[in-house]
Amino acid sequence: MSDEPLQFLPVERWGDLQSVFRKDWTRGVSACAVLDTQRRWLAQGMESNLKIYCPYGDMQNGMVAFNEKDSYYEIIIQCPSDDTSKLATALKTTKLIDWKKSVKVPFAPQNVINLINEIMDDVNVEVEEVFPYDTHILDTTELYKDINIPEGVTFKHLTTEHLNLIDSTWPYNYPSSDTYFEFLINLKYGYGLYLNDALITWVLITEAGTLLHLYTVEEHRRKGYAEVLLKLVSNDLLKDGRVVIAYCVPDNYNASKLYTKSGFVAVEDVTNIRMTARLVRWLGNRLPRNVSQIQSPHG
Repeated sequence: MSDEPLQFLPVERWGDLQSVFRKDWTRGVSACAVLDTQRRWLAQGMESNLKIYCPYGDMQNGMVAFNEKDSYYEIIIQCPSDDTSKLATALKTTKLIDWKKSVKVPFAPQNVINLINEIMDDVNVEVEEVFPYDTHILDTTELYKDINIPEGVTFKHLTTEHLNLIDSTWPYNYPSSDTYFEFLINLKYGYGLYLNDALITWVLITEAGTLLHLYTVEEHRRKGYAEVLLKLVSNDLLKDGRVVIAYCVPDNYNASKLYTKSGFVAVEDVTNIRMTARLVRWLGNRLPRNVSQIQSPHG
């Protein structure tokens, strides 16, 4: 029997893991959304890069999911319990994680942040960046009925015709972010409002099942277009039996007001964390030793 603490979870059991996180509602909403979206992809014959492991083969200990794309090393760490001791031990002793790489841990709730602070010395990493996000969810099965699409405006999927506009207006774009947006658009995971065939408002759905880059071009703001699009897209997701999740940075007051006005509820905040091996950076400036000591780019 292998002494590797992270035990592979086959795709056939992802639904069981999703049920475990559903019981940890609403903290488990991010894990549920990832699992739900990836299971839908596979059911549609699409490929998934996700590889999921559970500490010591027990779902109650949480999940460690690898989402590797070229040089992009993302590890989703979630736990449906306040007791993260077994997950911590597994992360400290596993041979599956290469801690010498720059590791991104997305949408970490507070119990995972505490866990990361606990294991940093043991795995010899330091925090490089933190991105805190407010979390808003539309936790209902009721569809919006008060949607009034303005005259001359049409609602349809995005096309790659507007890829440059979408990428250039995203405040967190990076050298290959246009490729990511193109990927989502080709999956029909992008929606827009068009006025006389001109794209005026758009939003995308990530591979984690969350809203991304809800945006209205400058000259069409304060006309209610973002709210109309949000409700139309939310209805599509709700009809499909999905929870609608929106993250926004803490100082994005307009987005928070829009979600609240539209019936979303605020739940536990999450943080995207990027860590770097200490040996790689030790000749440079010392990085903060834990998540709480670093200044957020949005703070």
